[in-house]
Amino acid sequence: MSALLRAVNVGATLGHRPILGSVDLSVAAGEMVVVIGPNGAGKTTLVRRLAGLLDGDGAVYLGDQKVEAVAPRLRARKIGYLPQGHVFHWPLSVADVVALGRIPHGTGAGELGGEDRVAVLAALEATGTLDLADRTVTMLSGGERARVALARVLAGEPQIILADEPVAALDARYQFLVLDLLRARAKAGAAIVAVLHDLSLAARYGDRIVLMKDGRIAAEGAPAAVLTHENLAATFGIRAAIETLEGRLIVTPQAAL
Repeated sequence: MSALLRAVNVGATLGHRPILGSVDLSVAAGEMVVVIGPNGAGKTTLVRRLAGLLDGDGAVYLGDQKVEAVAPRLRARKIGYLPQGHVFHWPLSVADVVALGRIPHGTGAGELGGEDRVAVLAALEATGTLDLADRTVTMLSGGERARVALARVLAGEPQIILADEPVAALDARYQFLVLDLLRARAKAGAAIVAVLHDLSLAARYGDRIVLMKDGRIAAEGAPAAVLTHENLAATFGIRAAIETLEGRLIVTPQAAL
């Protein structure tokens, strides 16, 4: 598989402190890569670096071009970035927020064409936010805002989705819904990078797991190869039960070491 997005010897420094160092990573069309690691491991910095939002050592390539050399509008059409937190500062309707995802296609909330309306409606329906379309986004719960933020990304129909803790504020049902959506986008040919904290969800949805520690990749590969007792002890400092149930890898943290 050819990579849609590649990081080559990527590093980043924040406030004179190295956060990310010498990371190599590629993500292909049709692949969902899940990034895990303890707090402060560099997961968010890596995602922001992949999105072209941070400068640093090394290079990130979108196809054959360095990401910073790609025109901003084209980059926004190719890469959908979902940050953690889902903060909305303006009291817009949910429908208008989701329509903002169409701006890279040359339109905005007030000037939607036929294709734009179809994309916005599909994103609202997929995320279960259609019934919220007329609500003011700043009045929603944290979980509702999280789904609206994802809908905005999906409305842009990007080839690459970089999602930083997309299920952090969601209840169990919507965690599955959101990750099923990202998985479906991968199966349809998108490249997905998602930061997750739940190890069993990482095992369930990741085609490949990237385990980070101290700004570097400590292990990378299939879930069963990465989510081992040794790796979890060395990176998270935990003891965990690891079992296979109905063909799925289940990882249950049990105690700190």
